Amino acid sequence: MKNESAIIIPIIGALVVAIAPHTPGLPLWINVWCLLMWGYMLVRLKTGWPMPGTMVRYALTFAGILGLMLTYSISLGSDAFVGLLALMAAIKPFEMPTHRHRMITILLTYFIIITSLFRSESMFIVLYMFFSVFVTTLALVRINAPQVRFRENLNLTGTILAQAIPLMVLLFLLFPRLPGSLFGLTDRSMGVSGFSERMSPGSVSSLVQDQTTAFRAEFKNTRPTPDQLYWRGILFQEFDGKSWIPKNSPQTRISPSGVPGEAIDYTILLEPHNSTWLMALDLPIKGPSWARLAMDHTLTSQRPVKQKIKYRATSIIPNPSEKSYPGLTGAQEGIDRPGDKTNSQDFTSSKKMARAIIAKAGNKNPRARVLAYTIADHATTVTEKAQLLLAYFRENQFVYTLNPPLTKDHPIDDFLLESKKGYCEHYASAFAFMMNVLGVPARVVGGYLGGELNPYGNYLIIRQSYAHAWAEIFDPAKGWIRIDPTAAVAPERIQTNPDGSSSSQGAFSGAMGFSRKLQFALDAVNLRWEAWFTGYSYFEQQALLEKLGLGKRNGFPGVAGILSLITLLGLAIFFGFIFWLFRSKKTGPDPIQKTYTLFCRRLDRLGLPKIPSQGPVDFAKMCAEKAPNLTLEITAITDLYVRLRFQKSCPDTTFSDFKTRVADFKPKPPGPDPSAGTNPTCGPEPGQAKDRTP
Repeated sequence: MKNESAIIIPIIGALVVAIAPHTPGLPLWINVWCLLMWGYMLVRLKTGWPMPGTMVRYALTFAGILGLMLTYSISLGSDAFVGLLALMAAIKPFEMPTHRHRMITILLTYFIIITSLFRSESMFIVLYMFFSVFVTTLALVRINAPQVRFRENLNLTGTILAQAIPLMVLLFLLFPRLPGSLFGLTDRSMGVSGFSERMSPGSVSSLVQDQTTAFRAEFKNTRPTPDQLYWRGILFQEFDGKSWIPKNSPQTRISPSGVPGEAIDYTILLEPHNSTWLMALDLPIKGPSWARLAMDHTLTSQRPVKQKIKYRATSIIPNPSEKSYPGLTGAQEGIDRPGDKTNSQDFTSSKKMARAIIAKAGNKNPRARVLAYTIADHATTVTEKAQLLLAYFRENQFVYTLNPPLTKDHPIDDFLLESKKGYCEHYASAFAFMMNVLGVPARVVGGYLGGELNPYGNYLIIRQSYAHAWAEIFDPAKGWIRIDPTAAVAPERIQTNPDGSSSSQGAFSGAMGFSRKLQFALDAVNLRWEAWFTGYSYFEQQALLEKLGLGKRNGFPGVAGILSLITLLGLAIFFGFIFWLFRSKKTGPDPIQKTYTLFCRRLDRLGLPKIPSQGPVDFAKMCAEKAPNLTLEITAITDLYVRLRFQKSCPDTTFSDFKTRVADFKPKPPGPDPSAGTNPTCGPEPGQAKDRTP
């Protein structure tokens, strides 16, 4: 029972440590399942309860899989995958009668540790994974050497992990990275955008309670003011009467000198959202080399963002004194968008754009159409039309609310003429729709507004609840102009975040408690880690290779191929070094064993063969019984051999004496002459033999 405890307890301990990070995300019944199975095994070590039989294990397996299918509806995701591993880990201790099964359990534990990255890639979870790997490796050492002292097991475990660190770093830097998730698994805990690729009433306001981080932004020099923190994401340019959807825009390269204003450089650490859009401060003019900057100034990735990525971008913040749109309360500065005017040519073609949007909306929202004509049909300029529509919002008791009422088949009609209560998407959608009705091209931008300052790291945290929508209208004289209709009703939203925080608020404010300060400090430390660890993505690795001249642009076989070659070469060098460092020195045959084997062969020629299972002492006794005249010499040689083989320290003369005695031991086999006797005698003559009795 004691030997079994030395094996079972380390394995169950390693399993508990490996599963622990997953327990908050696993269903309660799976956690209870694991505790019951492991608890039974531990209690069994004390009580001697029987091990569950084969049929019981089969029944438990089928019951667990059935429960898993009912819980996750047969959906392939990281939660279901981890749940299956937990069920296997719970039952596996029942199947460890042999060393092979124990080793399989340890390997399963290592695999569970890796899945911790499905939950998080933060510094804290990675540090915990190191601890879990240490515990599992200690269990591995323990089950292979249970008789060795625990302290020696600890030392060996530390040595193994220290030797593995260089290989770990090599694989992290050089092993080919996949742009997507492994096996296509998606994590339900993965961050989601504050808006989807279809914006309809309620799609943004539904995120108001979500305080998780959408992305972080760190500015190189100047940090914009709160009213300038418009983060551009998706551009919605088509409207079907209820929802706005994006429209593909051709790619362009924009020169920073072509846009007036101050250029600001910043770094974004974007959470995964399973789409291709990238966040950028409005108005972006430059993004990472692997991203696509379209003519409508949207920044997109080549592949869906399924893991945290880090990238740098440059945006233009307009000067308040330049190109302001006159007379528009709630409007931001007008900015020439390079390429827009050349594509639209003149006001006539811009009216065609507006008519196309209205035509796609069909017969939806008829009362809003009439209202738009009633308010601003007599206006002659884009400026006047926008002024009149914004004035309608300000003067007719519209309410900015985080809990807007549900809309029906004509959502804009319901909002403008009945409820008059809405969130940012209601105001942006209604304003853009009515401007298109009036012949002015208008579109909706989905993104975020604001950010919370973390003074410990001097960066902004943009949460999902900061999701925002605003409008852009086209003026042939100025290009596309950002207008935020929400500001006409709730101007305070431009200066503060929905949770009351601000981008200029200090963490050392007297109203801020210790827990909040600690949260900021931990977030700042973790950001530095994520900027290096999770920021080193597929795109970063590809950019690094291109800088080194190993990318596709330089005629090489591509990132995956060259990285595979580098990784294989590195692994070969690493394992070659380990083999050279720890290779066993060839010292030739053991001289003690070689001499003793010669002694046994001479006895074998006398008809005294040694049985493989016999020890040296038992073999000497057997030979002494069959050849009593050789008892003294056989006993002396055997005693010397036992001393050399099993005694920790012997005098230097012991081996030479042992070797001399065996060399002189030359008994004659029994001859045919009866007078010679039947017992063999030693080779040397009686008068010449030396007394070497120890």
